[in-house]
Amino acid sequence: MLHDHSSKKVWIGKRTIFTSTIIICLIICLFGFMVNLKREETILAINNLQEPLKPNGMLQSNSIQPDSRTQYLSSSSSDNHQEDHLLPLLPGQRTRPPNFDGVISDDSLVDSLQMFANRAPFVHHSIDAVTSFDVTCAATTVVKLASPADYEAIHVGDTLHYIIEAKDSYGRPRTIGGDFWLGALKSPHLIAGTAAKIIDHDNGTYSMYLTAGWKGDAMLELTLAHPSEGVHWLKTTYKYGDHLPIWDGEFQLGNIKETSKCYLMYDSTWNNMCEYQPKKALKHTKFVCDKPFTLPCESLAGIRGASNFPVEFSRLLPTEKRVLFSGEHLYKNVAIPHGFINIKERTDNQFTIPKDTLQLPLCGPDLPSPLSDGYWYNGQWNSLVCDTKQTYNKASAIQCLEHTNVVFTGDSTTRQWFASLAKLLDVGLPEDHDRSFFLERTLAAPDINISFVFHPLSTHPKPIFVNMSQVRFEVDIILDSPRYTCNNVIVVSPWAHFIMWPWDAYVEWLTHIRDAMIEVKRQCPELKVVIKSPHAVNKQTTMKGRDFMFKEMMHAMREVFQGSGVMFIDIWDMDYAYPAPMELHMPDEVINQEIALFLSYLCPENMQLSLTPTSENIHLPPTSENIHLPPTTENTQLPQTSEEQMQLFKNVKVE
Repeated sequence: MLHDHSSKKVWIGKRTIFTSTIIICLIICLFGFMVNLKREETILAINNLQEPLKPNGMLQSNSIQPDSRTQYLSSSSSDNHQEDHLLPLLPGQRTRPPNFDGVISDDSLVDSLQMFANRAPFVHHSIDAVTSFDVTCAATTVVKLASPADYEAIHVGDTLHYIIEAKDSYGRPRTIGGDFWLGALKSPHLIAGTAAKIIDHDNGTYSMYLTAGWKGDAMLELTLAHPSEGVHWLKTTYKYGDHLPIWDGEFQLGNIKETSKCYLMYDSTWNNMCEYQPKKALKHTKFVCDKPFTLPCESLAGIRGASNFPVEFSRLLPTEKRVLFSGEHLYKNVAIPHGFINIKERTDNQFTIPKDTLQLPLCGPDLPSPLSDGYWYNGQWNSLVCDTKQTYNKASAIQCLEHTNVVFTGDSTTRQWFASLAKLLDVGLPEDHDRSFFLERTLAAPDINISFVFHPLSTHPKPIFVNMSQVRFEVDIILDSPRYTCNNVIVVSPWAHFIMWPWDAYVEWLTHIRDAMIEVKRQCPELKVVIKSPHAVNKQTTMKGRDFMFKEMMHAMREVFQGSGVMFIDIWDMDYAYPAPMELHMPDEVINQEIALFLSYLCPENMQLSLTPTSENIHLPPTSENIHLPPTTENTQLPQTSEEQMQLFKNVKVE
């Protein structure tokens, strides 16, 4: 019995194994059959997916060449061992059309591929859709003159129209726009130049317009600053990135000094920090500092920038995007055939564009943007935006600014404007004026007062100490301006120190400046607010992406102040066109011409010069001297805590 039972168990086990093996084999065979069937349908359908049908439903066919690159499945060999090439099945088709002779012609294959390309959702750049792709490359990009038709027919006053055909490093035309270009036509020996206006057609081509404003030889320059892929990252990621400007706050009470980190917060939360709420300059944006060890929040004496733009840029830039901001993709010049051109004089023998032939509007608010902002010639800027009536001349400056209080606010580029005007008025400047955060000059006889006030919460590439008792928000300056007179001109330069601010905080700051101006104009319609635009810097080695962001900031300024009555002085093209290397602080020759343009906006009409003193004087804060200079940033001592140190803020509290 034991033996029989054991034999039965062995037999059952063998039967189970045998049965399982058969089932597994059947599953494998079925799976292989289905995979092979699907593979056959997929490959063959792709090769001749859209072969045109005959009226009876059959597909056209002829003989096919042996070297065809298209794959076909073959049937069993015939008696003469010649292989029959079968027509691929259409999607969903399980049998082949009747009366099919089994072969396809090359012409039919090309036709079917073309029909497939026409009806497919993709564009195929080659028959097998295998390509190489790169971003826009300056070395392969092509620039062609569209008009005038002949390089030998360029005369003074002509508008040159070039077509930029962007291509990648493989020479393939780009099909999208978005590249960031900088172009100019320059004659350094004539101190002449004009910047290009470049229009994006969003298909890989661009129109570049330049004005031939002077007679002589000129060189065309075109620079690919960033390809569209880099621009896209700047606009969508860096611009709205998680920016957190940082400062070192310096606190002092008597002889006790302490430091802590300070931050700019936009719609953020925090615990146990010193909060400094600007009076009117910001609402959602707060300036906060870590609470010092022993000193109160009210003892904040000054701040030093602890953020660095190159470091901040690298922090936000992903590894896979770094190639877009290096090597051949960063500030590369395009080789232009016939880049050296000769501009011939006009038929009336004029060497420049006669001003009396131009019908330009008077300088003022909300001016349209022409194809050319103007041109340099012999070191003088000739505006094509508006009819400039003023020159860099002391007599005209005094006549224009008589009985006026001019306040320059902002950064060191605005301080250059103050210094240029002070030299023009001959009121003197100290040797260390380029390091001061507050400057003031008075010309008593014509009652002109000019001053410069640095703005707070600015980020610097160097840890410069900003004394909080010497700086003020632009909004507060505007709101306080009617205290002494309504004849005020306030210049705002809102760009160079705000590239690391959160974008929403920057726009909020611009908006509050506009709102303050509108509020004061109800009381003082004479108030004039001037916005000085950014300009390109071109320090691509360490300041990657900065020029593009300055351009974005300029667009934001125009949008925020449009229709508000602000006078927007756009110096981007003016500075880029100057035939000298681009710098953050442009040469005095450029700044002086910017001041001449500034005066033309303030006084757009021609004036009869008269320096006769009048009895009508503006009321200025009493001063014992014409010059009031605080300590410079190099030797500033930390001031004692006072109410003046907190004049920037409405309240100070610990949250």
